[in-house]
Amino acid sequence: MPDAGIYIEGELLPEEMRLALQHAPPPSAPTPSERPVPPPEPEKLRDYAETMQHAFEDVRKGYVQNLRDIQDCAKRFSELWIEREQQFANEAARQRELMHKSLADVDLLGRSVKAVQLDDVLAMSSVNTSARSRRSDGVTLLDFVGGLFKTIANDR
Repeated sequence: MPDAGIYIEGELLPEEMRLALQHAPPPSAPTPSERPVPPPEPEKLRDYAETMQHAFEDVRKGYVQNLRDIQDCAKRFSELWIEREQQFANEAARQRELMHKSLADVDLLGRSVKAVQLDDVLAMSSVNTSARSRRSDGVTLLDFVGGLFKTIANDR
């Protein structure tokens, strides 16, 4: 197809370049080397094979040692990880124990405050009762219910 266009990297070649390529001589064939290389001697072949065998053995030993090193590193890393997790769990347990002690102390303090408040209410009630007993014959049911209500529902 001598009239077909030639495209190089998406560009159409100009007409004169296309014609020059059509009339150019074909590329020359590669020339054979002047002298063929003789095969190596059998003794050298054995030496090459032994060298390759030693090299392969060294590579295999290095690979096995590398795998052992990686396994050792992974083992140390996992032991370190387990130790850190254990330290974290121990610290969490210690914090939880401190929190329980703190809550018990707060509860004890709250009970002490309520006990003091109850003592104050009872003291006030006894003062009121003694004042009332001077005025009347004794504690009435209304006095008892009022004292009980003050004791239970005291918000101070």
